[in-house]
Amino acid sequence: MAAALFTDFSQMPGKKRNFIRLLFTEPAVRALYPDWERVAHACVTQLRMEGAKCPGDAQLAELVGELSVADADFRRWWGAEHATTLSVGTKILRHPLAGEITLDWDSFICTTDAEQQLVILTAEPGTASHDSLRLLSSWTAQPAARAADAS
Repeated sequence: MAAALFTDFSQMPGKKRNFIRLLFTEPAVRALYPDWERVAHACVTQLRMEGAKCPGDAQLAELVGELSVADADFRRWWGAEHATTLSVGTKILRHPLAGEITLDWDSFICTTDAEQQLVILTAEPGTASHDSLRLLSSWTAQPAARAADAS
């Protein structure tokens, strides 16, 4: 579903498989969000909060450096004061094929590894957004799964 909704992460190098990097450097991902500024600012805030837990993280420093050079908004928001993070919310996407999709999101932190986080996006059943996700899901289904659904 992530490939159908955002981009096919399996088609890019491992180092590039980072949502915030894509949000600031890939025009197609940026275009998904009609409220890109709000979403991107919240992501920077979340990254800062996570970064505060590991101040010497070399990968984080590399990512921050890359995004600071690539985007003035990132640079400005990274230098701003800390704010609290969100663990739930709503995102609106403007998908090039499925149209506008409103998704609720929840994030969960792994109890055995606090650095691991799972973000789940859902759409209210019976809504146009739910139908759009089902459509995108059918496009990414494996051939065997499509055959089973058809029978």
